[in-house]
Amino acid sequence: MSTRLLAGRYELQEKIGDGGMAVVYKARCRLLNRFVAIKILKPEFARNVKFIENFRRESQAAASLNHPNIVNIYDVGREGNVHYIVMELIEGYILSDLISQNGAMEWRRAIEIAKQIASALSFAHKNNIIHRDVKPHNILITRDGTAKITDFGIAKAMDSAVENDGTNTIMGSVHYFSPEQARGGYVDEKSDIYSLGIVLYEMLTGQVPFDGENPVAVALKHINQDILPPRELNEKIPLVVQNVVLKATSKYQIERYASAEEMYNALNDAEFALMMNNSHSKSDSKKDVEIAVSNKRDEDLENSDMKNRGKKIRLNKVKIAAVALALICAIPLSILLSNLLLDGGSSDDEFETPDFRNMTFESAKLAASEYNLEISMGDSVYSSEYDEGIICSQIPDVNSMIKEGKTITVNISKGMKDGTVPNAVGKAQSDARFILEKYGFKVGTVSTAKSNLPKGIVINQSPDAGEEAVPGSYVALTVSEGIAENEVLIPLLLDKTVEEATAELEAVELKIGDISYEMSEAYEKDRIIWQSKEAGGTAVTGTAISVKVSSGAEILAPTIPSIYVDYTNALNDVFWLTVTVSDESGTHNIITRAQRIKSDSGETVYLEGTGSGSVTVIFDNDVVAQYNVDFNTGTVN
Repeated sequence: MSTRLLAGRYELQEKIGDGGMAVVYKARCRLLNRFVAIKILKPEFARNVKFIENFRRESQAAASLNHPNIVNIYDVGREGNVHYIVMELIEGYILSDLISQNGAMEWRRAIEIAKQIASALSFAHKNNIIHRDVKPHNILITRDGTAKITDFGIAKAMDSAVENDGTNTIMGSVHYFSPEQARGGYVDEKSDIYSLGIVLYEMLTGQVPFDGENPVAVALKHINQDILPPRELNEKIPLVVQNVVLKATSKYQIERYASAEEMYNALNDAEFALMMNNSHSKSDSKKDVEIAVSNKRDEDLENSDMKNRGKKIRLNKVKIAAVALALICAIPLSILLSNLLLDGGSSDDEFETPDFRNMTFESAKLAASEYNLEISMGDSVYSSEYDEGIICSQIPDVNSMIKEGKTITVNISKGMKDGTVPNAVGKAQSDARFILEKYGFKVGTVSTAKSNLPKGIVINQSPDAGEEAVPGSYVALTVSEGIAENEVLIPLLLDKTVEEATAELEAVELKIGDISYEMSEAYEKDRIIWQSKEAGGTAVTGTAISVKVSSGAEILAPTIPSIYVDYTNALNDVFWLTVTVSDESGTHNIITRAQRIKSDSGETVYLEGTGSGSVTVIFDNDVVAQYNVDFNTGTVN
């Protein structure tokens, strides 16, 4: 496999994993000169048209997830009858291997991993994506200890492909199944929460709560049996941590955590409570603890004041420049403020309430006097959008109607609540680092992407602004690369007609390329289901973007080519059958000297290959048939 080239750009180098549905290879992307992991579906799944459609749709949705605890999906594609996913290559360990080799983890490490996965699931659920197969085998641990979950979308695609096949097959990893999954009932984000609870149970105890002789027996235990409290297997597990496990794994969805975010908070609270309890037990007295906390609070306030002074100088330059400009131009400050805040209005009539947000209280009083309005101090509130000491909201609201002489009550920001991620989007990378560090966070992975914004401006962050996170944790940033003078952003063409796509491409000086048709259950007939260059990327003006268009749900041609081998041509009643394929990758046997009986009449043989080639049928040592095959279209002649 070391010389195999996939999709003209991925060099498959070595096999690094083999699961029930796919084989994973380490590969090098020639285009971007980086190593990636490529998951190739096994042939038995590639023959299931419904599964392939669901798999592609779910994987494309999962590719939109950009989170530090989710393995990135770079590409989803097909070459001939080979269906593949290109993913971030993780150098590290599989959680299931760590548990198998080392047994139960120390509870602090287990909580740390569970919190990271809960954060990933929370992000996915907010984007309407449910994992459905949370298990240690799908959790990777990097060498620096970061947990990343993978295989979003595959379980759902599998469920959708077999849910009505009449076989009553239980799909997925039954040891981590929620009771509703085991019953074939409605699955939502709380099913992922149950599975994460089971994963946490296994990390804490070294074993799963339910096991049995077969999958059905295990599934029935998830439905009917109570979980043995993990402290009965490992007495070192704190009670508060056990309570999190038992709530997450309740048989009834309504009794579990309402969201993955709530489970994250519960784990965070448990960790904090245990840390404080441990600190208290080591102190000589309760008073010692109070003094230590008080000193720390005073120290934090002093440090915060120093930082805030620097920040006010740094972030108020625009305001200072505006006032300086007014003075230089001999414009009275009152007129400047009046023009900025209101277009005018008579003293007898109602007018729109001015916007006092983003001002200091003193500046707002000055501006309000221009409209014969009063300003009243309201509450001090937490805000992730406005700096400390700045007005963040007002009553009446902006643009509501008001008369002269009325009072505006303003609320003053006291900065963000500890553990709330600040907003770095739209700021220069250096300013983003300054703001994150001010609120106790660190800059994590910094990636770049094409954008209409100037080079160096943050266009995305993870976790998002306003989310709660542990102080000291990392915030990943995506920074704009800008766009070259002759480049344009590629529009999203999926689910559009060819005419609509052509118009959108021409609007940005691109053009439509090759148009082909393919069966699709996910998209309506005549709607685009694939584009040759990814939306959101860039292309040089004049570039042609090829598309595939849905021909509807009816299958126009078989996805997998096949031939019928007629045994009546055999010379002997018992003979040896060999079927050989020659394609672009070389020559290989699909069937090698397999014994057959002439009276059985014949059989259908599915062909596997790449590009175009030929197939030869041999009885004993005699060639009895030869065919030409196009593996891309499925045609045989």
